[in-house]
Amino acid sequence: MKNKLTISLLTISLGLTACNSNHANSNSGSDSTTNPTDTTSYPPVETQKANSDYKPAFAGQTRIAGAKTTTAFEGKVIAEGLKSPWGIVALPDGRLLITEKEGDMRIASADGKLSEPIKGIPAVNTSGQGGLLGLRLDPNFSSNRMVYWVFADNTPQEH
Repeated sequence: MKNKLTISLLTISLGLTACNSNHANSNSGSDSTTNPTDTTSYPPVETQKANSDYKPAFAGQTRIAGAKTTTAFEGKVIAEGLKSPWGIVALPDGRLLITEKEGDMRIASADGKLSEPIKGIPAVNTSGQGGLLGLRLDPNFSSNRMVYWVFADNTPQEH
């Protein structure tokens, strides 16, 4: 089965829902500290075993309860054939620059066609939570063409 990169506005929608709920409560004269959405009755969003040995700083940090929203959102497949896509940023011409966790960076055109992997990306350490991860365009990208990205480097083991 081909991996698909899907952009959803769920996170933004959840944030807007929270803002709209508080705004509605303050306008109606009701107590703004009450939240009509009960998030504690939904199962956790993540249920698989943790992928690291790190201990959460507080209960629920890594296994937060699900939330229900009535805010509409749209999911759209923008490219097919990516392997573990991780970071995405829009280029000024409308194309998308995408990182794949295993170490490739590609460009997706507006019609979803993927470029070959961009050459010159350093080797990454993909073990655990490593890989080629987030990316960002420099604020002056149009003139300096700088792209910043986060990756786990292959380093010698210290004993």
